[in-house]
Amino acid sequence: MTGEQVRSEMAEQPAVLARIVERRSALHELVRSHLPDRLRGISLIARGSSDNVAVHARYLLELATGLPVSLIAPSILTRYHHHPDSKDCLIVALSQSGKTPEIVDVAEQLAAGGGMVVAVTNDDDSPLARAAAVTLAVGTSRELAVPATKTVTGQLALVTLLAEAVGDGIGEYTGGDAAWAALADAAAVTLADTDNLAAAVEILRPRLSAIHLARGLTYAAALEGALKSKETSRRVHEGYSSADFLHGPLTVASEHVAVVAYGAAGPVLDDVAQTARAAADLGSPVIGVGAEAVWAKVDGAVGLPVPQTVGEALAVIPLVIRGQQLAIETTVALGLDPDRPTGLNKVTATH
Repeated sequence: MTGEQVRSEMAEQPAVLARIVERRSALHELVRSHLPDRLRGISLIARGSSDNVAVHARYLLELATGLPVSLIAPSILTRYHHHPDSKDCLIVALSQSGKTPEIVDVAEQLAAGGGMVVAVTNDDDSPLARAAAVTLAVGTSRELAVPATKTVTGQLALVTLLAEAVGDGIGEYTGGDAAWAALADAAAVTLADTDNLAAAVEILRPRLSAIHLARGLTYAAALEGALKSKETSRRVHEGYSSADFLHGPLTVASEHVAVVAYGAAGPVLDDVAQTARAAADLGSPVIGVGAEAVWAKVDGAVGLPVPQTVGEALAVIPLVIRGQQLAIETTVALGLDPDRPTGLNKVTATH
């Protein structure tokens, strides 16, 4: 049966998240024990799905610390051989396998320059972990399907607790201890709820392209949902900030281009909902993911709800799970195998 491996790994996500929640306080202390006395800057290094997690980390770390957070261009170090000043900076290096050569190389160079490297990976004995001062490990069994699922949602939880450890003020966005306690159950409920999934797949299956929309603390869900669909279904799916989509790309909306809009209660929910309506007005069929407000005023939209038991910063995790479901089930409906997408390997060895 195609997709058997990735479905199995998706089903592990509640347990993976529960174990991370159990370690949350200990990981806070581990990070804090290594922070420089005066944090001068924060940068992130990643590729692929980890890059989407890095986008979420950027929002959270800026909220938590008040410092600008940058995404490092690895080629600046590996190809242009320029070495940024990393002294007293927090460097967050993300790789599920911990084996991507350029991520390891850049982490090693920035650590040598005085940066405090935090590895966010699955394997605490990987080359990336060995290059880091602190490793935040997802700690699940090795992922065998090519599309990353349980390691991505694990990374999202880890960068959220990292932001809690580094600064103050994101409790209002996570929902605090009660939301963390509810996280694994929110993931389990989302996985079990397939009521409208077939209808959503019927929107995506005949269309060669789709747009995934979100903003702010849910933006990573749109990026990751689009990536999962394009790498498994071989269709053109693109992720956008709902604000960026209005600045020109809105013109691609039509009956031939589906829109998947992700939202959770928070400052940007109305923005996403309004953009979804604008796309629908131009003919795009809409799949709404998350809070009902995303699709409530869009005629004919298919809604895929998630439990409203966690704050916006953690809600990205069940939203990402919905994106996984859409990608995998659409791919199977197309007669393709999502476990082994054509042309892809589990570890991509960029340098």
